Amino acid sequence: MEIRSYTQNDYPAIFSIWNECRIRNEILFRPLTQRYFEEKFLSAKVYEESFLLVAVDNGTIIGFIAGSRPHEFLNGQTETNTPGYLDALMVRKFSRSKGVGSMLLNALEDAMRRAGKSFLDVSSLSPVNKDWIIPGTPGHEHNNMPGIDDQSPAFAFLQKRGYEVRAREVAMYLDLSTYHTSPEVEQKRERLKSMDIVAGRYDVNENCEWDEMCNRVGSEYWRKVLKDETASPEPRPIFAARTKGHIVGFTGPADVQPNGRGWFTGICTDPWYEKMGIATVLFNDLMCEFIRLGAQYSSLFTGTDNHAQRLYLKTGFRPARQFAMLRKELRRGL
Repeated sequence: MEIRSYTQNDYPAIFSIWNECRIRNEILFRPLTQRYFEEKFLSAKVYEESFLLVAVDNGTIIGFIAGSRPHEFLNGQTETNTPGYLDALMVRKFSRSKGVGSMLLNALEDAMRRAGKSFLDVSSLSPVNKDWIIPGTPGHEHNNMPGIDDQSPAFAFLQKRGYEVRAREVAMYLDLSTYHTSPEVEQKRERLKSMDIVAGRYDVNENCEWDEMCNRVGSEYWRKVLKDETASPEPRPIFAARTKGHIVGFTGPADVQPNGRGWFTGICTDPWYEKMGIATVLFNDLMCEFIRLGAQYSSLFTGTDNHAQRLYLKTGFRPARQFAMLRKELRRGL
C-alpha cells in the first residue's frame, strides 16, 4: 500500500470513486467532473500537493483524501490559530475495513501538523465550498456543505478516529414559488418606524455606521461583508434596519446563482435591538428580492438550537438535512 500525492493521471480513478459513492447515496455531493474538480480542489487559492493524496494498492487507486487551509484571514486570525480542513475522504467499497481510510487520514493529519496546524476541522468554513444536492428537491443544490452529513458512513468513522462534534447544523429549504408575505410583516415595519427604525432596502449612499453592531455581535465576518459589499462599484441588494445613522440589523447581499438558488451570506441583528421584529421584516424583504431577481428556491443552514429557526420556519423553510461540525486536536498525544 502506498500513500502519495495526486497526479493528473489519477483523474479517472478519483472521479470513479467519488461518483460510485454518490450512486450508493453515501454522499450528497454533486457528481464530480474534471472541470468541477479543478475549480474546487486545484484552484490557486486552495491546492497544496501534500493535502491531496491517493491510496494505491498494486497500481490501483482505491481511495483519496483532500484537505485545505485558509490563506486569507479575518482580523485576529493567523496561520497558527486557524485550523486545517478535511474536505473529502472516500475509499472504494471493496477496499474498506482494511485500514485504507485510516492511512489516508494519518497522512493528511501529518501534513497539517507540518503546516503548523493544531486542529483539523470538518466544517463550512473550509476554503473549498462543496456543492451538494438537497434531498427531496428536483436536483436543487446548496453551495457549501455545513460540516458532515450525519447519515454518511464517514461520520461514525471520523468519530472513532477522535473527531469530536463541536456543533450541529440543520439545512433548510424553501421553494420560492410557494412564498407569500404575511400581513404581519408590514405591521412590524410600521411599528419599527414608530420607534425611529427604518427597515428595508439599504442605499450605500446613506453611509451608515455598522461597527457598533458588529462589536456587540462579536463578528468580524459581518463587518467584512458590509465593508466589502458597500465598497463595491456595483453593490448587490442589502436590506438593513437603520436608526440615527447606525445599522442595527441586516441581511444579504442578495444574489441568484446560475442554478436558480437565491444566495445570501446570512442575517444579523444587533443584540440591543432584538425581539423588535427587525429580522422578520428584513428576511421577508430578502425573499421578495429573490423572487424579483428570478430565483427558484433558497436554502440555508443554521444551528440546531438557534432560535432563528423559528423565523425560517415561519417564512416557509423546511428542514432538509442535519450535519455535524467536527474537530480533532492534532497535537494530542504528540
